[in-house]
Amino acid sequence: MKRIIALCGVAVVLAGCTDAVYLRNPVTGAVAKCGPYDSRPINSFSSAERERGCIADFQRQGYERISGQP
Repeated sequence: MKRIIALCGVAVVLAGCTDAVYLRNPVTGAVAKCGPYDSRPINSFSSAERERGCIADFQRQGYERISGQP
């Protein structure tokens, strides 16, 4: 029974994380990473705002979003 409770707890924690977003500067080749952020319901608004802000900041610097990990 304790194992089931522990596994459920781990699943809840892992479900509360977003994936990281990677961006690359086409001129320098530098790669930036935004996230992962905590997306549990209590933090979902601030997490989404932080992720959008991070991505927007790097895009203003010329970075372009790439799929997957570099």
